[in-house]
Amino acid sequence: MKLTFCLLGIALSGLIGCTNSQTTNTNSISKVEMHLSAFGVESDDFPSIDVIIDFQNDTNSCKKWYYNPAYKDSIYSLSRTDITKVLDLLKSSDLKKLKEEYTVDKTDQPSSKTIIYTSQSTFTIKVPLP
Repeated sequence: MKLTFCLLGIALSGLIGCTNSQTTNTNSISKVEMHLSAFGVESDDFPSIDVIIDFQNDTNSCKKWYYNPAYKDSIYSLSRTDITKVLDLLKSSDLKKLKEEYTVDKTDQPSSKTIIYTSQSTFTIKVPLP
């Protein structure tokens, strides 16, 4: 569970630079989807994680899975505290300042995709492999 929250924090850390005095309307964020891929160099021992947090319906689901069949997949839920931390981070961010895609020159790091649904817009942030 700590690994998942750590990965969620890393994926959402790009939002920290987008905070300012004008915050997102607290009622406008309805759902977040995250797809964190471990595919890449030596990825057999690291999980890929798919997360859906639906703030409106108060539900969430996290699926952890591996490319290596020796490891078992698992599905679990985040705690109320973890969900509150994610929502607080999103509410304190100016989502309109986010880029849709972030790239790097060279990396062996995995790709990720985060989709943030609000009442006005949908924000998709992709960090692809080069």
